[in-house]
Parts: sequence; C-alpha cells; structure tokens
Amino acid sequence: MRPYTPEEYLKKLQNNKLTDNDKQRFSEWMGHADAAEVEAIMEKIASHFETQEDEGAIPSSVSDAIEQRIDETQTHAPKIRTLIKRSLTAAAAVAAIFLTYHFLITKPVVKPANTVARSIKIVPGGNKAVLTLGNGKSIVLDDAKNGVLANQGKTKVVKTGNGRVIYAGDAQSTAGSDVLTFNTISTPRGGQYQLELPDGSKVWLNAASSLRYPVHFGPGDRRVELTGEAYFEVAKDKAHPFKVSVNNMEVRVLGTHFNIMAYNDEEATKTTLLEGSVQVTQGANQRIIVPGEQAVVGKGIEVIKVNAQESIEWKNGKFNFAHEHLPEIMRKIARWYDVDIAYDGKPTGLTFVGTLPRTENITDVLKYLELTGLVHFKITERRVVVMQ
Repeated sequence: MRPYTPEEYLKKLQNNKLTDNDKQRFSEWMGHADAAEVEAIMEKIASHFETQEDEGAIPSSVSDAIEQRIDETQTHAPKIRTLIKRSLTAAAAVAAIFLTYHFLITKPVVKPANTVARSIKIVPGGNKAVLTLGNGKSIVLDDAKNGVLANQGKTKVVKTGNGRVIYAGDAQSTAGSDVLTFNTISTPRGGQYQLELPDGSKVWLNAASSLRYPVHFGPGDRRVELTGEAYFEVAKDKAHPFKVSVNNMEVRVLGTHFNIMAYNDEEATKTTLLEGSVQVTQGANQRIIVPGEQAVVGKGIEVIKVNAQESIEWKNGKFNFAHEHLPEIMRKIARWYDVDIAYDGKPTGLTFVGTLPRTENITDVLKYLELTGLVHFKITERRVVVMQ
C-alpha cells in the first residue's frame, strides 16, 4: 500500500467524498505525525471551512483523530479538548479544536501560568459527611474517631477510616421487629463519603448529596432514598429487590452497579448502568436499561447509549467533561469546591471534552480551562466569576 498523505484526506473532504477507509487512515496518520505536519493540515482544514457558506458540525473523523492524538500524547497530563455545539459553524469548531490542540500537543507540559485572579486558596473537597441517627443524634464523620459510632439493635455502626462507614449486623429484620429505624448520611458541598449498608451493598456519595436508609432491611424490598449523586454496587438478593427513590422516580434492581445523578439544579435525572440491569420508573412510564445505557428522566424517560465509565470518574478522583457546556462544568466545580458561580456575559456555546483531577486546587483547574482560550475566571473570596 502506497504511503498515505493528509492532502488526500483534505481533497476528499473538500469534494465531500470521504470514505470510512479515508477516515481510518487519517486517524492513523495523526497518531504518529510530527506536530508541525499536524499544524499545517489543521490550518488547511480550517481554511476550507471558512469558505463554506452553510453551517454544520465538524466532521467526527477530524475531532476523533485529534482527541485520539491528545490522549496518546498526554497520557499523564490533564486534558481539555473543546468541541463545537451543533448549531455553530464547523469553521469555528476547527479553530477551537486547533487552539486547544496547539496548547496541549505542540507545547511542553507545564503548569499553566497564574492567570486566574484570586484572593484566597480554595482547596478541593474530601471525605466529609454527617451521619444522622434515627433518634436525631448527629455525628460529624470527618471529626469522629475510627471504631463503633453507635449500636442500633443488633446492628453496629462502624467508622473504618478513609471516608467509609459500614453497618455490621443482621441485614434483614428479625421476627417481631417490624419497626424500621432510618439513618441518613449527608455530604456537604466539598464532601464525599462511602457507605456499606447492612446487606453488603456499597454506596459512594458525591458532594452535596444524602442517602436515607434503614438500619436493617425489612422482609420485603430493600429501599433507600437519594438526593444528589451516588454510585451503587448492590449486593445480589433475588428475594429482596433493591429500590432507590429519587426525584419522584424509582430505580429497581436485584444486584448491579449503577450511578444516579439527581441534583435539583440539573435539568434531568440520569441513571447510568455499568453492570446488570435496572428498571427506571416515573409515574406510569417504565424503561429497562442495560450496561452502557443511560436513562435520562425529565418530562419523560429517554434512554441513550453512553460511555458508562465516564459517569463514575468522580468516584475515581476525576472531573469528567463529556461534551458538556460550561454551566454544567461550573456546577460540578461549585459542588466540589464549595464556591458560588457568577457570569460576566453569556457563557460560550462550545462544549468541553476531557478529564482533570479533582485533587487540584481550584485555581489550577480553572487555569487548564483557560488554556482553551474560550473562557477566563476571577476569584473573589469564594465566588468565581466566569468571563468571556
């Protein structure tokens, strides 16, 4: 096979004659080409779209190849890539992606310059939560010592360290014990915590979230109530289905791994399945989803294909921006760093793709977003102003 040249790709792109083979070969070329060669072809692609009168989205073959090259080149560095909203011109998309590519690929990987104005150091969140027992007693978990926190019937509530609480005892109620005692664990903005329920099910709570659950489960369903966001690894028990009540909907499972994002300031509740199957119910509507699907519940239930692993990156210590608009990103930042967000002007219509560690100080996270050239920030006390 004769050597491939990117000019072939450009010529077919201009004539609207690209094939799947062309896209694959272009992607492979991007994977090993010199930075200077990539810059040259990107400039030509941008010039092509600038001459187009109609609006359209950037071809996925271009964006996919760039994203792959960024991933391969910046394996150990934070990555931010910008992609375009469908309603904007493809020319603008190329320009935006080229700008970010230029920063992340052709420049050495260094800490970004101190461009974010700030007045105080805002550190990332950590293992913080309050446990409220059935008798109304509250225990600040980040201050409590490791060991037994409470005895509730035959169940011991134990703090094991590293942001984790477990319930040791009978998972199901004993004969003659029909009254259930409920506890609630709540994380503040800037907090997260892990919980192991009496049946062995594991729950990770994200910031600004809460879970209400029984100290032991009754003879019927295993039911809990969620606000905010949590990832569940449910212990298998066919005789006792596990149900999560959240935002006037219900998620029913037997044993599976899934994430529910149900913050009140988000437009929809999203249930993402990693393993097993779940049934999502809203009123009279019901949908069953399988791994790799997400049920988006708003006025109805919509099921879409997703990269399910992206939904739990927060549990693994990362921000994940999967084609997200700036306000969505800033809500994540606000919850994790416990800051308020304000806007000076209308936010960019571009969407962002990439990952950043949640262990960085807020100024470092915002600096990486600024590297795209699409947004700037100013911090005053615990208030972040987003500027265009």
